[in-house]
Amino acid sequence: MYRRKIERIPEFDRELKKLNKKHRGLTEEVKNILDGLASNRMPDGDRLKGYGEHQVFKIRCGIGTIGKRKGARIIYCRDDSGLGALTIYLKSRKADVLSREIMNRLMHYLQSQSK
Repeated sequence: MYRRKIERIPEFDRELKKLNKKHRGLTEEVKNILDGLASNRMPDGDRLKGYGEHQVFKIRCGIGTIGKRKGARIIYCRDDSGLGALTIYLKSRKADVLSREIMNRLMHYLQSQSK
């Protein structure tokens, strides 16, 4: 089975660690989602526009009893070889993430890929 390499940028890991303190089990749920996406076992989330040729998506992530609708959102990008987790946030705390913030994180991920 084909599997993309998963890379989480440092900002993503910091956000996930902070959220996991209050919402136990979130780290495991995120791992399952990223693994599913990397191996094409899950459909991509909603594609975000405005990032040129880069494929950037937003996917829902359930948190315990909260569920996917009110839970967390994961923003990630993917290409043929890799999947980059860019940011995670609670929908109840942020309606959306600024596109310039996503673009900055996307550039950080792309720079790490070229090394």
